Amino acid sequence: MTIVFAVTKVGELMAPHPTLIAPDATLQQAAKRMEAVDCGALPVGTENKLVGIITDRDIVIRAIARGKIPAHEKVAGYMTPAVYTCRENDTLEDAAKKMHQHKVSRLVVKNKEERVVGIISFGHIFRADASAIEVANVVKHAAGPVYVERKQSCR
Repeated sequence: MTIVFAVTKVGELMAPHPTLIAPDATLQQAAKRMEAVDCGALPVGTENKLVGIITDRDIVIRAIARGKIPAHEKVAGYMTPAVYTCRENDTLEDAAKKMHQHKVSRLVVKNKEERVVGIISFGHIFRADASAIEVANVVKHAAGPVYVERKQSCR
């Protein structure tokens, strides 16, 4: 008797068809777009060529906290140029490993033609219907190796 476990793929849980924004858009336009689609990050560029990613945190910490006016500042000046990606056919564990490796909480998802097709975040992975085993496997891969330090007893 063979037991087969269904492996969840990124494409099954990702937010499909992410809203992209141009690098020359203003931070205010980016914030309004995030509000309209209820998300916290926008890939910057086109489906075929990403040049960065802008998050709500980028806007607040890098611009607003420094007294910048969002209506006057361009996305290109505040985005993170490094965009980490995975494939829609990757497993959740593969995605979690990449998130851990790059210390990010979301990845842009591409298809086999290298086109942007979605975004996957820890929120998508840790959904209400996730099994305990699936969550444990993802956490194991996202956390990386764990080293336990033994403390001497104070007896």
